[in-house]
Amino acid sequence: MASSLLIPKGVKRILLVDDEQNVLDGLRNLLRARRHEWDMSFACGGEAAVAQVEASAFDVVVSDMRMPRIDGAAFLTRVKELQPKAVRIILSGQTEIESAMRAVFVAHRFLAKPCDPQLLGNVIDRACHLNELLTCPELRAAVGRIGALPPAPGTYLALCRTLARSTSSMKDVLPIIEGDIGLCAKVLQVVNSAFFGLPRRISSLLEAVNYLGTSTIKNLAVAVEALRGDSLGGEILPRDLQWHSLLTAQLARRMMGADPIRADEAFLAGILHDVGRFLIPRGDTTGLDHALLGAYLLDLWGLPQAVVEAVAHHQRPDQIEHVGFDVVDAVYLADRLVGAELGRREEGPLDLAYLAERGLGEERLGKWQVLAQQMAGTRAEAA
Repeated sequence: MASSLLIPKGVKRILLVDDEQNVLDGLRNLLRARRHEWDMSFACGGEAAVAQVEASAFDVVVSDMRMPRIDGAAFLTRVKELQPKAVRIILSGQTEIESAMRAVFVAHRFLAKPCDPQLLGNVIDRACHLNELLTCPELRAAVGRIGALPPAPGTYLALCRTLARSTSSMKDVLPIIEGDIGLCAKVLQVVNSAFFGLPRRISSLLEAVNYLGTSTIKNLAVAVEALRGDSLGGEILPRDLQWHSLLTAQLARRMMGADPIRADEAFLAGILHDVGRFLIPRGDTTGLDHALLGAYLLDLWGLPQAVVEAVAHHQRPDQIEHVGFDVVDAVYLADRLVGAELGRREEGPLDLAYLAERGLGEERLGKWQVLAQQMAGTRAEAA
């Protein structure tokens, strides 16, 4: 492993961890083309990986989930303690979903095994870019000017801690939700909205939670707490902002199709994409970027990196190198379409050329425009 003093400026330090040496050798060969951009280290097993993290600093750590003695979740927990700024990525197979949930608190991104090296490289590049964006001196100075940031949502953290336990059940979750009146109301409002089109109204909180699923409940917990209370500034009334955010989230989730992970990420990013507006003092004329401020806050809260990235770039998704139609594109498009239906046009027209590059033709765009109109039409019903 090269000394950090000899690494050229701008080269990222990457640690890759697996308990099988042949897997590490394969990764070394597949990622060889990146050796001029990354200083790569390889550790066989959790114990060797911990020793490397204790000895050297890394920008990104990629770990397999299933390892003897010290598994991926335990290892990344140690990384978080020793190097909280390092980006932490977990690799897990489909049969390891339950055990991988233990890594929810400590992993920024989850990737399926086997992982395409081009995808892994893209994820690492984007993670490093987001880290640099959120730690730049200009943004830190802007945060310093606005004073203390809100603490992480308590209900959301309580739900995450409970759901991370292998023995937890819905009986453990319900008391947490019932203790938050605002969240109870939002859960029942969302499940009974025209978006789900249920044949009857649901009045039981247990039934609503079972229908929506714990992932959506956690997302709503963040939204309710982040958008709760009087605005700290900005030009949008809190109730208008909540409606715009909820409809953006619903539409962005639909755009992600059948992929449950990306759909959840799109929903959470959509519902929180404007939270930075609350952080800008009323009458501020310094031109603070609400998207970056919101992303900075969500990063401090420990939300998934894909969500933080989408919030940071929801106005300019072209600033991220990516292939195809991604979460950030869904939030960008949903935000503009819903905004147009609700009379918010200050952010300008859609970049149709960019959307075409993402594979979104006129037919699909027309479909999402119609759906945005239908969703906006439900506003009066659920108000």
